[in-house]
Formats: sequence, structure tokens, C-alpha cells
Amino acid sequence: MDEERDEKRRRVAWWRRLTGRERREEEDQEEEERTLEEWEDLVEQRIQEAMRRGDFDDLSLKGKPLWVEHNPLVDPAVELAHNLLAGQGFAPGWIEERKYILADIAALRERIHRAWHWYMRRLEVLHARDQEDPEVIEEIRWTEARWQQYVTEFEAEIVEINRRIDTYNLTVPLVRFQMFRLRFREELRRVTGEE
Repeated sequence: MDEERDEKRRRVAWWRRLTGRERREEEDQEEEERTLEEWEDLVEQRIQEAMRRGDFDDLSLKGKPLWVEHNPLVDPAVELAHNLLAGQGFAPGWIEERKYILADIAALRERIHRAWHWYMRRLEVLHARDQEDPEVIEEIRWTEARWQQYVTEFEAEIVEINRRIDTYNLTVPLVRFQMFRLRFREELRRVTGEE
């Protein structure tokens, strides 16, 4: 019985070598072991080869936008809800939240910019005056303290915006729609130009 099984295995191995099937099985195993990057490279290579052969030259919809009515990667209930919202002129919540966050970031940056220019103009005016005058010294201190107060307020606002960005990033359906958090020092550097 074992001899028959061994003989059968030898014949199968011989037949696979003869027909090249053994090589194809090895290639299949190698394909399974490819990484995602290798697959992307392979797909891109095949697309480029097809383009060179002219396989895409006579497509019926060439130059026209594609209308995809159904996204197979989205839950049908979610897609239905999005379509209903879009039909009524609304966008999904995460898109609306992104708009609000971006508007708040722009407003914050504008306030930082205005505060910085106020601070610099005020110091310029004060430094043009007599530096020995006690009133000037007191105004410079007050201006410095007010600027520090602005900086503290901006830092608190950035913390709040980052909290909203974190929440938003958890709700978006795809990673590519996520937003980067603000960095306080970078935001301040954008305005002040300090290194």
C-alpha cells in the first residue's frame, strides 16, 4: 500500500516536471509571498505594457468622466444616507466638520497674525520714545505681558482644535482624508519668523 502511494507520488512529480506544472506552482507560491508594494509595482508595470500595446486606445468612454453609481467598499446603508443627504444639499457630518475645523484654523492664524503685528508696531513706537521714562517702561512691560497673554490663549485654542482634529480623524471613512494636528511652535514661527 505504501509502495503504491510512493509510486503514485513519483509519477505525479515526474508529470509535473514534464508539463512544467511544478514551475507554475512555485510561481504561484512566489506570487502569494509578494508584498503590497510589489503588487502595486507589478500592476503599474502591466498597465504601462498595455498602454504601450495600445490596449486603451479605443475605449468607448475615453475622455469622458466615469459615473460610478455604487461603491462596493461602502456599507449600502451608509451610501444610501449619503445619497439622501447629497440630494437635499447636505454633506456627511465628517465633511461638514472638516470645513468648520479648516475655517477655525484660518481664523486662528489670522488672529495670531494681527496680534503679532499689533505687538511689533507697539514695541516699535515705544522703542522710539525715551527708554528712561517710567511710563514707557511700564507700557513696554504691559505690551510684553499682553503678548504673552495672547500666546497663552492661542496655545489653548490650538489644543482645542487638535482635540477636534483627533475626533474628526476617528470619523473619516478613509485615512487619506485625515488631518494633521497643529503644532503650536510651528504656528507661532509662521507668524514671527523666528527659528
